Parts: sequence; C-alpha cells; structure tokens
Amino acid sequence: MLDTFKTLVRLDGCDRIGRGTRVFGRPLVKNEGRIEIGEAVTVHSNASPVRLTTTNAGTIIVGNGVTIEPGVTIVSDAEVRIEDDVTIGPNVIICDRDERNGSRAIVLERGARIGANARLEAGCIVPRGTIVAPHAVLPDHARHDSPVLATSVRMKQTGERLQALVTADFTIDEIVDLLDDDIDAEIAPFDSVIPTLLSLPTREEKPDLALVWTRPDAISPAFRALLSGESVDDAQVLSDVDVLVETIAKSAESARFVFVASWVLPPWRRGLGMLELRNGPTITLARMNLRLAEAIAKVPNAFLLDASRWLACASDGGVDPKLWHAGKIGFTREVLAEAARDVGAAVRGALGQAKKLVVVDLDDTLWGGIVGDVGWESLVLGGHDARGEAFVEFQKRLVALTRRGIALAVVSKNEEATALEAMRSHAEMIIKPEMLAAYRINWKDKAQNIAEIASELNLGLQSVVFIDDNPVERGRVSEALPEVFVPDWPRDPTHYTRALESLRCFDTPHVSKEDLARNAMYATERQRTASKTVATSIDEWLKSLGLVIRFERIGKANVSRAAQLLNKTNQMNLRTRRLSEAELLAWAENPAHEAWAVHVADRFGDAGLTGIFALSHEGEKAKLEDWLLSCRVMGRRVEDTMLWAAASRAESLGARSLVIEPVVTKKNKPCIDFFAGAGLSRDGESWLIPLGAPLPAPALVSIEGLA
Repeated sequence: MLDTFKTLVRLDGCDRIGRGTRVFGRPLVKNEGRIEIGEAVTVHSNASPVRLTTTNAGTIIVGNGVTIEPGVTIVSDAEVRIEDDVTIGPNVIICDRDERNGSRAIVLERGARIGANARLEAGCIVPRGTIVAPHAVLPDHARHDSPVLATSVRMKQTGERLQALVTADFTIDEIVDLLDDDIDAEIAPFDSVIPTLLSLPTREEKPDLALVWTRPDAISPAFRALLSGESVDDAQVLSDVDVLVETIAKSAESARFVFVASWVLPPWRRGLGMLELRNGPTITLARMNLRLAEAIAKVPNAFLLDASRWLACASDGGVDPKLWHAGKIGFTREVLAEAARDVGAAVRGALGQAKKLVVVDLDDTLWGGIVGDVGWESLVLGGHDARGEAFVEFQKRLVALTRRGIALAVVSKNEEATALEAMRSHAEMIIKPEMLAAYRINWKDKAQNIAEIASELNLGLQSVVFIDDNPVERGRVSEALPEVFVPDWPRDPTHYTRALESLRCFDTPHVSKEDLARNAMYATERQRTASKTVATSIDEWLKSLGLVIRFERIGKANVSRAAQLLNKTNQMNLRTRRLSEAELLAWAENPAHEAWAVHVADRFGDAGLTGIFALSHEGEKAKLEDWLLSCRVMGRRVEDTMLWAAASRAESLGARSLVIEPVVTKKNKPCIDFFAGAGLSRDGESWLIPLGAPLPAPALVSIEGLA
C-alpha cells in the first residue's frame, strides 16, 4: 500500500497510472498534455531522474511491463507511444519534435530494447522486438528494413553488445530476461554442459562470455551416491570435479570470459543434522568447491561466482521441489535474478568499468552529529553505543576498499579547519586526512566539488561513487552529474556497512600491487603538485622529480596488470582496443608484434605500470596498434618518451615509417590532442613518423629497459 502511495506521489501529474507500477527515486514530470502509464511499469530514477515532458499538444503513452532506466528523457509535442514489454536503457533521449520545430509521432513497438545513450528522433518507428544499439541516433526513416536493424547488426559486429552462452544441467531459460540489456544470451541444450563446452572451439561465432552452472550431484556420480547415504571416498568425488575443471580449462580460450557458479545444496536440507559438518555431504561439498576455486584460479579468463550468496538473498528458499519435478527448474526466479546481477557486475569489472573513487560526506555519514555545532569531542563515533560502533565499522570498510585499489575522497559542507581537526584528534577516528586521495571541505555546491576532485585525480565522472546521508544532496549530485553513481542510502547508520558491501560497482578481475597503492599514490601526487608551484619552470620541476621511465616486454609476469590497464583506460588511449589477458598475451607473443609495458617512478614514489604501447610490423612498415597512458602520470614527458620509444622500436625492427591510425571516441580527446600537437606528418586521417634519422630521447628523463 505504501509503495502504491509513493508511486502516485512520484508520478503526480500523470493522467493515468496502472496497477503494479513501481518508481524508484524521483522522476521529473511536466505534463501540459497527456501522460498515461500502463500496468507493471518500472521507472528507475534513483541514479539519475527520468524526465517526462509534454506540451499542450503532446501525448506520452507507456504500455504494460515497460522498464525505464535512469536518466531517460521523453519529450512529446505530438505522440510518443511505447508498447508493452519495451526496455529503455539509461540516458536515452526520445523527442518527437525535430530541429525545424515540426512534430511527428514516435512508436516503440512491443518488446523493443533501446540501448544506453541512444537518441530517437521525430517520426522514428522501432519495430517489434528490435534491439537498438547504445549511442545510436535513429531518424524518421528508421523502419523495418534498415537503420534500426542495421544498427543492431553493426552493434554485434563491433562488440558493443556481448554474446553470452549459458549452459546448465537444469532449466535456466528464464535467466535470458534477467541479464543486463547489453547481453544477448543463448541457452545451450538442456543438461549438455560437457558437450557444449567441448564444442566451443569449433563454434563459428565465439561467445564473449560463457556461464557454466551445474548441480554437484549431476556433475559427480560419487557425490550423488553420498547424498543417498552410501559410503563414498572423497578422492572419487574430487576426481569428478577435476573432469569438469579440465573441460572448462580447455574451452576457456574459446570465450572472452568464463563464469562458473559454485555448488550449493538446498538451504532447507539438514542432512545429518549435528553430524553434517563432521562427515556429511556438506563438508564434502566444501572440499569440492575449494578444489574448483583453486583450479579455476589458474585459468586467466575464468572466474568462480558465489552461488551460496544467491540462495541466501532469496526470500523463497531458492530451491522449490515443485519447480524441479514440474520442469527441472533448479532454482527460483529470485536466485536467477541475483545471479544475473552478479554476472552483469562481473562483466563490467572484466571490461574495466569498475568504479575507482568513493566520495563521502562527513556529518552523519562518517560520524554522527554536526561537528561545527557539537565539536569533535561530542561526535557519535565508537564507544559503547550502537550508532557509534556502526560509524566506526563503516569507516573500516571504506579503508578496506582503498586496499582493493579504490580511492577515497571527502566532500563536505563544513569549515575545513574544524573538520580536519576532528579527523586528526578524535581517538576512535579511523580515517585520517592523510589517508584521503583528495578532499573539498567548504560551503560550495557538492556537485562542483566532486567534479573538481575527479578532474584533479584525472578520473572520469563515470568512475565516481557518491555517498551522503542527505537525500537532498544525493538528488542534487544525481541531477547535476548523471554519470556519477549515487546509491540510495539508509537512514539508520547501523545499515551503512551492509549498504556499502552490497554494492556491485567495485568488481574487478584482478587486484595488482599498483591497485593496492593507488590511494597512497594520489596522496603523494598532492605533494608532487605542491613541488611544482615552488619550481620556476617546467624543466626545473622535472629535474627535481628525478623521473625514471622503465620499459619491459609484456609477458606472463605482467599481463594481468597490463590487461587491466588496457581495458579501463579511456582518455589517454589512441585506439581503445580491449583484450582479455589470454588475448593480449597471445597477441604479444606473435613474432610480428611487440607489446611494451611502461613503469614510471620519481622521488615521491613508484607509480608502477602506467602505460602500454604495442606495434605490429611487416617489412618496412610498422603500425602503432596501442598507445595508452594512465592520466595520473600525464604532463611529465612520459607521453613524449613513450612516442619516442615506439618509434625507436619500429626503427630497430627495420621499419622505415611508423603509421599512427587513431580511433576517435567520446572520451579520448586528450590523447588525440597530444598526437595532434606532437608535430607529426599527416597522411589522410593518420599520422606518419618517417624513420632513419637519429631520434633524440626526451631530456630530463632517465630511460631504462628499452632494447
């Protein structure tokens, strides 16, 4: 009843709202015409508000079962009709008014799926069941026979959508509708896990990801016998595990990523009761999962996902015997939905889309109370108090994130001196000022402060998470900076830790030593920047840094970090090529290729592996296939040194020219600007470096390892 009331309030201004419609967050509705919302519609406005606007001649009709993701804008001066079961991805713009102020209806036919950041213009008709690519712009002639369908085909060819293969020994078809919108899933034949995996190398179209989900009693006859009360040697059970693992390892190279679900038993099963964890199947299952985890960890592009958590999150028990006997459905929809969300998070992490910076408020977020009013001595923090203990635990969990490579910053409306004194002086304060990558403690707009911090740390806003107890501040940041992830936050601080640790935005396939030191690196960068203000010239500053740039070939020892950097770097990235560890290693080992990692250090510390360049060469011609650099080491002639190194290596391979063909994206303008200003010769859309003459190395830089 309360949810219904919230929906009616939050969609106030609409002419009709169907039963079962749910709204998360607060959409912005401006209705001078007519807006009708069907039944079972879901509107996600928590991360960024959905905007519905009609003029006095406009109509927006939303059918049943429609899902509208955050940041969607729908404007009507004629008619926008969205039929049943349509899904509209984040930040889509739908406007039926053209640039000449004409208005023509837009129709999204039943089952259409609109990719993130797409734009649908006046007169556009999206055919039934069509998938529209992210960032697509559909004009009025987009009809059944061309642009929409052509966009879908192009999307699959260029990898903008991911192809998934799901194989299980139970009925799992329902998961297709639960996976992220940018994943096209194919369900393998029922109960054919091993044959499906063995056939992967022979498939004409290789999947981007494979999800393998099995039941322990199906994969191991010995374990099935154990469940029946028979006496079974654990060695036989583990031998059955090894058969599956060997098959996965052989097939993993035929998919970009492989995700394997761990094994679980129904939560309502008691087994031997008090003896279950002494000599029952549950203890054997734990050994099976440990064997599986250790073996999967040796396959670079395979990852084990925790299915026990999926069951724990299910309010319906997760396993329904009636569903099993009726249709061999192994798990309830709640479990499948939780699994799909974790797969989506794992995919985003594997593609380098994990969040890199958490920005938090202070008053009533890191501690209880307003420090400017009560003083730091009277803050609610620690002590024999439930709320105080909760704030301390929350701070500890934030520090734990920094040990995974997530930077931590503070944005607070406070007097800076007062807040910093509290952080330094309170006996139970966990987070100290020197632990922060950056902070803005002032009375300015928090959105402005967040943008400044992101710029200071050379991070895109899409890498930022903002946590604040105040819903007004969260709403302001969501509206002003839609790229920033602003999770809903509980009112009760005893729930803060749970809210933080349940976020899916920090998943990453590897944690390197550079990740572990990243937060500290940002802190030392502040010192480095301060030293720049003392120097009288750039050359003097560079000389004072003692900059050392070390090059090394990419191989097994450093491919994990290199692949991580390759897949997450956007701004200083010449071609934005994405490769898995296995793909990058195989590419680098080709005799016609060279791939180099770049390490940067100075007197303030070692920034670690922060750059990559890669060459292909054939005869007298070489091509720069990859050139990318972490933004945090820009401006120290590292860019110039990398370009010099690439040209030097091309010349040593016998090439007479180095061709540089950029791939321009929405995010790599800094990289394109660097090459455009490097004084290179142009050859159409490419740059060309003639080789043969001596190539002087950049001054004031020590270079190691290039040979």
